[in-house]
Amino acid sequence: MSSDRDEIQFDEVSYREPLRLRRPDRDRRFACLAYGNPGPEDLAIFVDWATVDAIERHALSDTRVELGGILLGKECVDEETGRPFVWISQAIEAKHYENTQASFTYTHDSWEEITRERDRKHPNLDIVGWYHTHPDFGIFLSGHDVFIQQHFFGQPLQVAYVVDPIRQTRGIFQWRDGGLRQVEGYVVVSPRDQRRALARTVDDLEGVQVAESSGGLGALSPRLEAELIAMLNRPHTVSAATDRGQSAAVFTLLGIVFGVLGLALALWIGALTSQIREQSRSLGSLRTELARANQAREASDTAERLRAKEQAIDALLANVRVGDSNERFTRVYTQLREERDRAVAEAALVEQVGRDLIAKDRQLGEMRRELAIRDESLAQMDAMREELTRLQAANARLALRGSGDGTAAEGSLGAEGDATDQDDRLTWYAAVGGWSVAVLLGLGLIATIARSTPHARDDAESPAPPGRGRSADSPHRIE
Repeated sequence: MSSDRDEIQFDEVSYREPLRLRRPDRDRRFACLAYGNPGPEDLAIFVDWATVDAIERHALSDTRVELGGILLGKECVDEETGRPFVWISQAIEAKHYENTQASFTYTHDSWEEITRERDRKHPNLDIVGWYHTHPDFGIFLSGHDVFIQQHFFGQPLQVAYVVDPIRQTRGIFQWRDGGLRQVEGYVVVSPRDQRRALARTVDDLEGVQVAESSGGLGALSPRLEAELIAMLNRPHTVSAATDRGQSAAVFTLLGIVFGVLGLALALWIGALTSQIREQSRSLGSLRTELARANQAREASDTAERLRAKEQAIDALLANVRVGDSNERFTRVYTQLREERDRAVAEAALVEQVGRDLIAKDRQLGEMRRELAIRDESLAQMDAMREELTRLQAANARLALRGSGDGTAAEGSLGAEGDATDQDDRLTWYAAVGGWSVAVLLGLGLIATIARSTPHARDDAESPAPPGRGRSADSPHRIE
């Protein structure tokens, strides 16, 4: 029950006097079937079949929380016996309410919506009670339910209808002896032409299984039809949960894959950073060494220049005495400078001659290799010439044997017989093979000579001999 239930205020409700009317079970226009066994002291309660169907459907629409609404109808008095009864003919669902799994509370918006809908659709009907659900809790009135009944449905003929859609039980509570008591049964009413639908509904309420001759969806009871609709709607939630599970699994797998890739990338970047750092340190060390080497070379060059200057000054001072004239000093200085220039020119000449000698030595080495190749080729040619001479002699002997001199040939061949013919065939084979070898060796010799012959480009690239041009490294030449 809500903590602020005392603050809930409904609009002023006007109550009508009970209507004198014939009870439906005594009216031949209606068909009536009892749900349960109404007791003699129970208030006679009649509920239209369509209203029972609507309440059952509403109760089955969501079995996770409590639902509710308002009962409309007439508070009546039997015109024959004068005893009161209630006829419930309509139900309005509460659309604005506060509910949980175990509580249901009307709000101001809910009551205003119900009032507007009643005035618009059923202005001639009265509020005769309310209904709500107890999903899997059973049929009873909680303290919160009693509070609502006492404060908002406290008239003697107003009732409370409770439905448990999970256990498929239901019951109606009435005011009796100053308290709320559950009736033992009530009557379900329908027009006479709806007797079969009424029977199916009551059998379904009482859990009686009856075989139906007609097929199709119309043969289903209202409860089974509502359950079928609910079952058709449930897979969407399961599918959504399954999709969420699959999505979570996919995203988990992707997270693992990207995590592993990220870790590998981080490790690779770390290793690359370490390598770059090591290379930077190596480059720094190399830069430092190069700087030191440059400083050492510059220091060495400076020392050499100082030594040369000292030697020049010493040589100059050695040839000049105190008191000599300026002309003598100039002459000595000029002579020393000319000697230095000649020494530099001679050193450059010696260096150039050395480079030329190295180039000539390289050329001589190439020429020696070419001569060795040519000597080898000449030796092969001599061998081929000897082989050719031998083959020519053999060919001449074969020609003599094939000439018309039959007497001499028969005399010599008669002694040898068949062995000589075989030697002749072998000689022919040897001659053909020898000529083939000679041709191949000749071709190989020609290719070797052509490959070993120096080209004009090699001659152009070879350095010029001494005295035949100016060296690129020295401005001097050999005279």
